[in-house]
Amino acid sequence: MRLGLFLTTLIGLAGASHISSAADATWAAVGALENGMSRLCGGGSIPLPEWTTPADGQVDIKGNTLTFKSTSPFPNNSFTVDLKALQPDGSGKVVGKDDKNREFYLTFDPGSGARPFNVTYRYNACRRVYTPKS
Repeated sequence: MRLGLFLTTLIGLAGASHISSAADATWAAVGALENGMSRLCGGGSIPLPEWTTPADGQVDIKGNTLTFKSTSPFPNNSFTVDLKALQPDGSGKVVGKDDKNREFYLTFDPGSGARPFNVTYRYNACRRVYTPKS
């Protein structure tokens, strides 16, 4: 009986390990304001290029870590976040910090692999949508 339980547990752990590695993914993406250009998105009446210009780059998910590496010329577009707070179906909100130690939030709908996600900041009304490029 114990041997059967041990083997069942071992097979279950091996399956869980396989599922985790299957969730690793890499894709080209672009981040842009959800509703196009907003004059107030940068926190004032002057549009700031890091908010109004689309951010091209690559998303890498390795284990529980998502990294967006921007290839755009404007700063503050690359980030890394821990995905452990996501629900088992892949949905939820995770928290990251920018280079000025300000919190930002990534929100995911259910799913895995290449899919859109939203980025918002607490200090302004901007909402960027990062979408896989086809």
